Amino acid sequence: MVTTVTSINGRLVERKDARISVFDNSLLYAEGLFETLLVIDDRLVFAGEHLRRLYRGARIIGLDIPVSPEKLTRWMIKTVHAHPDRITKLRLTVTSGEAARWVGRQGKPQIVLSASPHQMPTKPFRLHVSEFKVDQKSIFRRIKTISYAIHAAALKQARQKDCDDALLLNQNHQVAEVTSANLYWVRNGRVFTPPIGSGCLEGITRKIVLREARKLDHAITEKDASLNRLLDADEVFISSSLKLVVGVSHIRVGRRNHSFPSGPITGMFSEHFHRLVHLN
Repeated sequence: MVTTVTSINGRLVERKDARISVFDNSLLYAEGLFETLLVIDDRLVFAGEHLRRLYRGARIIGLDIPVSPEKLTRWMIKTVHAHPDRITKLRLTVTSGEAARWVGRQGKPQIVLSASPHQMPTKPFRLHVSEFKVDQKSIFRRIKTISYAIHAAALKQARQKDCDDALLLNQNHQVAEVTSANLYWVRNGRVFTPPIGSGCLEGITRKIVLREARKLDHAITEKDASLNRLLDADEVFISSSLKLVVGVSHIRVGRRNHSFPSGPITGMFSEHFHRLVHLN
């Protein structure tokens, strides 16, 4: 069985006791937030950025997180320290508490932390273009709410097509994101990525990629792109907290597969991020 270490509101709990109320708004109305962090040797990678996005999201949806970022960080470290593996992933979920409509009062938000084993990807990803679309005008695309039905359904379909993840377009049929990552493409030596206004998540690793790209003399241009423009790229890669930077080898559109080589720019970014987080 996979080893998972869980804490609720700062208290480590056994798996059988890892529960929240069935009347929690997170279950009834998908009201809540989450972050997923890479952990290496008990180091929370890019933790400050993750927490800033979490608390910003809480302000947007009117959720009062009952502890300070400093105390939450201590709970996170306590949870991952209890896990035996060197490389883990930490899921941080903040629910909105029991619903007053069902229990007669508004309950306190619950903070759930779960650390589990994680293997960094070693092969390029195969993407399937989903029929589902993201709403590029929604403010909720800027934060990580637990309302992930579109992404979950798209990923399930991609796996059924023998792909690793799904590529999502927006309502204007422009490239937005992958269900679990941000997307980039290389054309004639230049690197591009969809702008935040395309409907992509304002990813933590994306933010770091844009910053580090300038150090690598490959400043990234934010640009709207059609699917056809993406398919005409020389290289395609993705970034996320749990993947860092990984190449894309295929994009499947219907029954057709479009292949991409493992190019030098993708390799440069991938190697740079492994060094940046002291993964090796």
